[in-house]
Amino acid sequence: MQTKTSNLKTKLLKLAAPIALACAFAAAPTVAMAQDAPNASMMASQKITAEQQHVASEIGKIQQELAAIRVKTLKANPQLITEMKAYETAFNNKVKALGYQPEKLIKRAQEIQIEAAKKDISNDTRTDLIKEFTTIRTTLEKQQRTILNDPAISKQDKKVQDDVINAMKKVDSKTTDLLKQLDQLVMQFRK
Repeated sequence: MQTKTSNLKTKLLKLAAPIALACAFAAAPTVAMAQDAPNASMMASQKITAEQQHVASEIGKIQQELAAIRVKTLKANPQLITEMKAYETAFNNKVKALGYQPEKLIKRAQEIQIEAAKKDISNDTRTDLIKEFTTIRTTLEKQQRTILNDPAISKQDKKVQDDVINAMKKVDSKTTDLLKQLDQLVMQFRK
C-alpha cells in the first residue's frame, strides 16, 4: 500500500478512520473509544450517536466528490502526477530510512475493522479492538509527523498539496465549498 502523497490525500485518508469506526461500531450499543486527543492513553466511553452516523455519511459523500474531482484533475494535469510521484518517492525513502513499516500497521487496522464489524463479538472484545485500532492510528500519525518534520519533505508536501488543490479548483469550482463543508463536518463529528 502506498503512503500518503499529499496533505489533501492525507486529510481524506485520515478521515476514513472515524468514518470506519462509526460504520463498524454503530451496531454496538455502547463502545469505549479513544478520544481524539494528543494523549492516546486517555480513554472515554461514548456512544456513536445517530447524528454522528449521519455526519460520517456526509463526510463520505464529500470525500467521494473530492476524489472524483481529483481524478479528473490528475487526468487533465499529468505534470501533477509526476510531481506527486517525486514526493511519494522522497516520502517513502524517509519512511525506509527511519525503519517504519506502515503497511503492516495499515493491514492490521483493516483486519480490526473487519473483526469489529462482526455482530457476534462481545463488547469487551470490540472495545479491545477499538483500543488497538486507536493505537495503530496514533502510531501512524506520529510517524507521519516525524517524516513531515524534515524541512525538505514538508516543503515538497506543501507544494504538492497547493498545486493539486489549485488545479482541482480550476477543474471544478465546487472544490472550495466542498473542502469547507468537509472541515465543518469533521469538527462536528469530533464534538
